[in-house]
Amino acid sequence: RFKARLVAKGYEQRAGIDYGELFAPTTRSASLRALLAVAATKGMPIHQLDVSTAFLNGELEEELWMQQPPGYESADPTQACRLKKSIYGLKQAPRCWYVKLVAALDKLGFKPSQADPALFIKKDENGIVYLLVHVDDIITTSDDEELIRKVKDAVGKVFKIRDLGEAKVFLGMEISRGENGEVKLSQRRYIEELLQRHQLVDAKPRSTPLPPGSKVLPAEEGDMELKDSSDYRTLVGELNYLATSTRPDIAQALSVLARFMGKPSKSHMGLAL
Repeated sequence: RFKARLVAKGYEQRAGIDYGELFAPTTRSASLRALLAVAATKGMPIHQLDVSTAFLNGELEEELWMQQPPGYESADPTQACRLKKSIYGLKQAPRCWYVKLVAALDKLGFKPSQADPALFIKKDENGIVYLLVHVDDIITTSDDEELIRKVKDAVGKVFKIRDLGEAKVFLGMEISRGENGEVKLSQRRYIEELLQRHQLVDAKPRSTPLPPGSKVLPAEEGDMELKDSSDYRTLVGELNYLATSTRPDIAQALSVLARFMGKPSKSHMGLAL
């Protein structure tokens, strides 16, 4: 099975002519953790859905033209295509989608949170429903599972969606539910990929992120400086994603290693690994 997608050459767009405002918020892992904590505390079900080809739903404010795509030439080669809606590749595509989604959710009674514009809340006499949006992925939870079903049906009448049932993976984090309703977050797959990438699959585990009594100092004479510090910066960034998502236990050690991003040595790299 083969799949193709018509994509615009966004790199040829000109600011102020082909596009204006580009900002489109995406949710933060902190918002996800907070929402899951509320759901766990109140025993609320957590479901997930995604919107198919989300960016194709956006409405364009600008007048945009593009060449006819290969295989779709008209009899007149001088003719061009005027875009009626947003498509993938346009710089403003994410914002067009967000604006369209906000308008649709507003009609359904949802309002964006002041703390996170990607978190939408609907509260009435029937109960409360939360929607957390990351581009085309949506997590929803409510104190009434019937309200979740109604929200899915309502959103499905506006956009083409896939109902994924109970939430399993969101923002790269695996979500599971315990027997007592507790919510567990993990990034096992991401960690396994890190171990493979840095050839540490057979490494011995450590009981603490940094050995007790460690004094991490700037590179000194005899401590070889890394020829390419980009590997160190990449590793610290990868570990920071873990620390801010599901592994706060490594945050302190990581903050120490982050001090040497500008001039890391082999000993710093060894501690990071």
